Amino acid sequence: MGQASQLVVIGCSTGGPAALQVLLPRFPADFPLPVLIVQHMPAGFTASLAERLNRMCPLSVKEAADGDRLQPGYAWVAPAGFQTTLVRGRDGPQLRVEALPSTSHQVYKPSLDTVLASAVDVLGAGVLAVVLTGMGRDGREGCRLVKEAGGQVVVEAATTTVVYGMPRAVAEAGFADEQVPLPDVFAAVHRRLTRSLEEHQARDGRTFQPPKNSV
Repeated sequence: MGQASQLVVIGCSTGGPAALQVLLPRFPADFPLPVLIVQHMPAGFTASLAERLNRMCPLSVKEAADGDRLQPGYAWVAPAGFQTTLVRGRDGPQLRVEALPSTSHQVYKPSLDTVLASAVDVLGAGVLAVVLTGMGRDGREGCRLVKEAGGQVVVEAATTTVVYGMPRAVAEAGFADEQVPLPDVFAAVHRRLTRSLEEHQARDGRTFQPPKNSV
């Protein structure tokens, strides 16, 4: 790992809202990275999902808006009906939310592939992707880019998915570093984040204080 993790991107579709309600409350308020969630939903429903998750989670959760600046302690839900991407802002990475027309490569709004491609463009190996339950294969191409850049990928195991489509596409393509049941996903993220930060700070001669391993 040549670069410390800087962003967690979580993607899901069918069964995703319930899975997010299991996973996201495990992230502690002092989690040191921003979190971006890509959930396939009809337009108009992601705002209420963000509100529901915000009531359940130590992190502050909101629906993403154009120009939001990424910062630790927050999770953003990409709004349905739009494409969300990362861009380089004056004060660091920020979100761009646009009503772009779909192409043959952008069937979903939001698209996990689109988010991951832009995240890799801005952060390189600093992307840690998590692919949960969902139909289809959105995320497979994005995870390929994450791996080629030196980032990390965790996918949900078939045993706990509602539909083993998105995780399966990533795993069978060979882009998953780890495949674990839903209750173990946060532990896998925590372990990989801790390792990447420890390795990065060891090179700089600093001591790393890991985030709390919330349960």
